Amino acid sequence: MKLSVIIPSKNGLRHLKDCLPSVLQARAKTPKDVEIIVVDDNSADGTFQEVPLLFPEVKCVQNPKQGICSARNYGVLHSSGSWLCFLDNDVFLEETFFQTLIKYFQEDIFCIACAGYPAFPSFQGQQLDGIKLLSWKRGFPRFTNNIFNNALKPSPYYPSWGVQGAYFVCNRTKFEALNGFDEILDPYMLEESDFAYRGLKRGWKIIYAPDTKPRHKCGGTINSKKNAYTQFLSKRNRILFVWKNIHSRKILVSHLLWLLLRPNFKAIKECLRLLPQIKQKRAEERTTMKVTDETLFKQSKEWAK
Repeated sequence: MKLSVIIPSKNGLRHLKDCLPSVLQARAKTPKDVEIIVVDDNSADGTFQEVPLLFPEVKCVQNPKQGICSARNYGVLHSSGSWLCFLDNDVFLEETFFQTLIKYFQEDIFCIACAGYPAFPSFQGQQLDGIKLLSWKRGFPRFTNNIFNNALKPSPYYPSWGVQGAYFVCNRTKFEALNGFDEILDPYMLEESDFAYRGLKRGWKIIYAPDTKPRHKCGGTINSKKNAYTQFLSKRNRILFVWKNIHSRKILVSHLLWLLLRPNFKAIKECLRLLPQIKQKRAEERTTMKVTDETLFKQSKEWAK
């Protein structure tokens, strides 16, 4: 069984210099075959030239397109693992990370969500990511709520309704069945939530691995979640997510009413431009859907109690 680690990076050479040594160290501690692939997403900092010199054990390829979805998809094309581990360029791994994951590699599993922590010493022990919950608020889905380890009850396994894009693992067969990340969401924002949701609606399982401890510098891949462009992408991709993936009439009415009350004309205009693609994707999702939107939101709500 082979594991492929895919790390997209745009102008993140400084982060790769810090974090790749921990990935290589974790690989050295596992008996399984682990390949590491950095996908240079059109960087201007010399990533494609420098990574092979600094880390000859790492394969480095250049994304012919632009954006994190296409970069991850391109990395998978150049990989050969039956399991895919997606990492951001600003993530440190503990030595036992890959060893810990091995027990979760089961054929019926879609994705493995990790328990994430901050990389900075002043925040040690504070958990960033746990079981990802799904909720609906003010006309849009929310993916930011978590159940952390200190609130977990003993259980043979823990379900999750999402993953943190900075560190998660996916079954390659199911990744290919989904045609990977949806590049309509490029350059970034909500791509992992869209990916996870599409798998959940097919009836596939996401499980949470509470004993993993990747550490996230936060902000290495996206300089600031507060800049105007990132805010626009967040609004645009939230609309795209709903129009592509939500088939419940009740939930859609809530979305449309909120969109009328608080319209974002720039984001809506961009989504309308993409409407032919959205309709096609929506029709494709309907044919593969085995679990309803209401069921997923209800399941998550029950676990949050």
